[in-house]
Amino acid sequence: MEIEKYKNELDRTLSILEKLVSFPILGGESNLPISRYIEDVLKDSNIGYHHVYNEERDKVSLHCRIGPPVDGGIILSGHMDVVPVDGQPWSRQAFSLSREQNRLYGRGTADMKGFIACCLAMIPYLLRVPLQRPIYFAFSYDEEVGCLAGPALVQNIKETYSEKPAYAIIGEPTSMKTNASGKGIAVFITHVRSSAAHSSEIKKSVSAINEAIILIQWLNSKMEELADEAKSDQRFDPPNTTIHIGTIQGGTAVNIVADSCQFEWDVRNIPADKVADILEEFITFCEQRETINRYINPEFKIQTASKFSIVPSLDTAEEAAIVHLVNQWTNTDIPESVSFGSEAGQFAEGGYQAVLCGPGNMEQGHRADEFVEMEQLEKCIAMLHNLITAQCES
Repeated sequence: MEIEKYKNELDRTLSILEKLVSFPILGGESNLPISRYIEDVLKDSNIGYHHVYNEERDKVSLHCRIGPPVDGGIILSGHMDVVPVDGQPWSRQAFSLSREQNRLYGRGTADMKGFIACCLAMIPYLLRVPLQRPIYFAFSYDEEVGCLAGPALVQNIKETYSEKPAYAIIGEPTSMKTNASGKGIAVFITHVRSSAAHSSEIKKSVSAINEAIILIQWLNSKMEELADEAKSDQRFDPPNTTIHIGTIQGGTAVNIVADSCQFEWDVRNIPADKVADILEEFITFCEQRETINRYINPEFKIQTASKFSIVPSLDTAEEAAIVHLVNQWTNTDIPESVSFGSEAGQFAEGGYQAVLCGPGNMEQGHRADEFVEMEQLEKCIAMLHNLITAQCES
């Protein structure tokens, strides 16, 4: 790779990435400090931008356009928040960029501040070239706790610009390979409520814990049903929709029939499976259990709530224009798939052809000593140059 001609962009990328990593903004926390830094980068180049605040105005997404207000633009999107480091065996400072040989270490280097740094580093070049179609930056908050800001960000982009962008590239770590499909995700909390009794009266009572176990068994059986080979999608690993029980709490003492039990569970669905259908079946089963148990305890109740809106899966066709373009820009032969949820499905729902493509690998994300390889940043810069060149062609 002739990366020497991109040396200025690489140097800027490293400088920006060092600053981005220094902001310990976790999903769910106010991201105003890191957003203000990005805004300053845009202001230094006289680039206007737009805010999309949450209701409390302590979190903000931002987006901007570089280039003419015409159709056919490309959105480059990433999230500003990261996952926690507590309890992980880091061998270096998590929120301080460090380099060892070809690796850059720090929380968010792979997921996904490396991509944001590459985008921001391209600004001087973007302002010099004769763009015929625009390029947009769109950076969100709270992606790591459920892609919470994605829908509002997509909607605000649609409302702000008179022209219509055509494509969206979400820079999640994909080793700089085109990824045209991804699983969706939904997270639920199910709460079983009964009434306490002495454990010697278990046959005359309804244990919330016992009932929660029955519900969990139903969810596990449903996952096995969805794992039928005829329903598999070999683009993914695993190739089926998964259902996972993440936490469970219940009971007060070993000699007291539990009056409460709560568990959290998630669904990561392939495009062919609909989370709403799975939830509807589960609620129906819960209602059946309520009917049975209220003969014993009229107070018995099961409630299930979503922790956040369902994040849709991504299923961009291999023949879609954006897949063809990003394949060219990254030397990808066949588009790949990811098994994690992302904002890509939200951009696709908003009417933009969407793919995931960014530096680093998710195998390094969310772990202790997270890192991105220098070569990955170099490839990202090269891809952005190819993209910008294409946007300059009439």
